[in-house]
Amino acid sequence: MFIQVLALAILGLVFLIATWKPVHLGLLALVAAFGVGLFIAEEPLADILDAFPVGLLVLLVGVTYLFSIARESGVVDWVIHRAIRLIGGNLALLPWVFFVLCVVIASMGSPLACVAVAPIAMFFVTKHQINPTLMALPVVVGGVAGGFAPISLFGVITNGISANSGLEANPIYLFVAAIVFNTVAMAVAFLIFGGPALVRRGRESLDIAQASQISTRGPGAISRGQQATREMLRPGGGAARISTAVEPDDLGDTGNAHLEASDKLTVFQAISLASISVLLVLVVVLSALKIQTDVGVIALTLAVLISLLYPERTKPAMKGIDWSTVLLVGGVITYAGVLQRIGAIDMLGDAAAGVPHPILAALLICVIGAFVSAFASTTGILGALIPLSIPLMATGNFTGYGLIVALAISSSLVDATPFSTAGAACVGGAPEDVRPGLTRNLMRWGLSMIIIGPLATTAVLVLPGMLL
Repeated sequence: MFIQVLALAILGLVFLIATWKPVHLGLLALVAAFGVGLFIAEEPLADILDAFPVGLLVLLVGVTYLFSIARESGVVDWVIHRAIRLIGGNLALLPWVFFVLCVVIASMGSPLACVAVAPIAMFFVTKHQINPTLMALPVVVGGVAGGFAPISLFGVITNGISANSGLEANPIYLFVAAIVFNTVAMAVAFLIFGGPALVRRGRESLDIAQASQISTRGPGAISRGQQATREMLRPGGGAARISTAVEPDDLGDTGNAHLEASDKLTVFQAISLASISVLLVLVVVLSALKIQTDVGVIALTLAVLISLLYPERTKPAMKGIDWSTVLLVGGVITYAGVLQRIGAIDMLGDAAAGVPHPILAALLICVIGAFVSAFASTTGILGALIPLSIPLMATGNFTGYGLIVALAISSSLVDATPFSTAGAACVGGAPEDVRPGLTRNLMRWGLSMIIIGPLATTAVLVLPGMLL
């Protein structure tokens, strides 16, 4: 038992170090897996490497590469600018438009894609005197909801790890549940942070031309969120020093500050958008028909075909492959494999069986996921806690896929905190005078979800299955 407890303690230490120091969690977990496996469990190196999830990593590479091609083609900019124009100056619809936009954009490949939308959303705060929290939360909760799409990061990880653990994944159920919970969260935020006041203001002339100068293309679109996180956590630092100016790499391929929201897509853009649409439809249809397929291979094939047609224009998209997440998932799951083989996960199952009531055990693991995710990587938490929750499923007290979905959603609802990339990007993109208040509101919202999220998800997704 000492070895199992020590291995679990080392996992906790890995998350603590990665939160405290700017060291990659995946690398730490991978090295820890080698250390625990070779020197504590005395396993052969081949057994440790066998747990490295090659199939899941191909899936992540394929979907992030395909989305990166779409983003670099300007399709994401086109969708955003067209959507803003369609509301016709109705201010009350503006937060909801950004919520829907972020759901759609995140569902194409990664919730982190919405980091690039944050500066556009926060642009309207000063121009139209809108509560900054009301413009920040749609970006965060919309990105989280879309992130659980079958071809997006959270969905890929949750469904992939579940399938590798012997559970029958249900991608559509997971996505729909994420949409419902985050839509409710968006509605609550709308009521709390000034939505009714926007309804009373009616229509105003939106400054769409200046907003269209901000692009989601280029590496800076993602790095701004990472810069925001670093600046906020620096001693004596703060988000107030993060510039909101449009940088050269924000301007797309042409360098022209004015990006026209044209009614027509180019052939390259149309092919990029069609490829993502085809992939999403295939996943939904095949899942509904319960036909097993490798989404990663399909996504990678589509991306390579587009690259063959447009080799020069897709070259920058290689930088958009989420190698950091690939390494993160690989490291955490490899460590989880070591835990499985030495019996640490079975030990947790025995401990879970001793909890007075199964619903308390389910609530506890969801609270743990939410708490750690508030300060660490949601992706890493999903990679670690889903395998650790398998013993709870094995007790026979839970039916269906509800516990895994509850855990996944609970771990993501806290992502509004400024410790997360999306929350930090919203603070960094806001005007300086509103950043302190926005930081406090996002912190309160995110930390409150540590309790509210698990209570809601276990009550709705877990409890009904136990009562049937």
